[in-house]
Amino acid sequence: MYAIIEDDYLARVPPTLLGEDYDSAVEDVTRRELQGSIVDYVPDSNSRNDMQKCYVVTILEINKNGDGIIVHGDGGVYQNITYKALAFIPKMNEIVEGVIVSVVPKIGAFVRFGPFEGLLHVGQIMDDRIEIDEGNKRLIGKDTNREMRTGDKVRIRIVMLNISSSSPSDRRIGFTMKQPGLGKLQWLKNDPSEEKKVSIPAESKTKKPAKKKPSGKSASSESNLVSSSPIPEEDSEEENLGEEDLGEEL
Repeated sequence: MYAIIEDDYLARVPPTLLGEDYDSAVEDVTRRELQGSIVDYVPDSNSRNDMQKCYVVTILEINKNGDGIIVHGDGGVYQNITYKALAFIPKMNEIVEGVIVSVVPKIGAFVRFGPFEGLLHVGQIMDDRIEIDEGNKRLIGKDTNREMRTGDKVRIRIVMLNISSSSPSDRRIGFTMKQPGLGKLQWLKNDPSEEKKVSIPAESKTKKPAKKKPSGKSASSESNLVSSSPIPEEDSEEENLGEEDLGEEL
């Protein structure tokens, strides 16, 4: 997800930039060092338990905190700043949408989402045996005949997240696409029931449709009548069937 973050940073202005406008030099150094990098961000300064890995997309605002400090023998100036930035923050179990950038036979597909790429392993694509068309670089389900290739848009869940604080290229991100509501967007579009599974609560699948109210009776009197009436046996069987079907589906 994208978010606005605010954090402190110690910028080093090298001696080669000290002859220029100092404020501009601080801003140039901060943007060059932070934009496009991954930083550790702690939303609550009192606790590091909620530390997040953030990819800094762009710096929005830079404010100096006090004067710069000259370190003997260094030659540069160290300046404390507070910056505000637009950041991309991936999270475990988050559902994201991305684009397949490459298909690797026997391995799976690499998917780009935001500024990152991750692996959708061949065993996490679908509940079907995957056949490989190496010539056209396609992955095809043998029974479903569903195919995936470069450029396809997919909805996936993050199931592995290991990101280094130094570089976006030093990361290990894994996805799954086998759960309800996930898959190639074209599949979900052609089968709307699959997409609904991701948003409809499980209990609503067994909920029986409301009966039409009899004319001439208030809602309260009908509610009392329904609560005091025994449930017919055939209705109970229908509810049990719904629960069994849901269990098999889950």
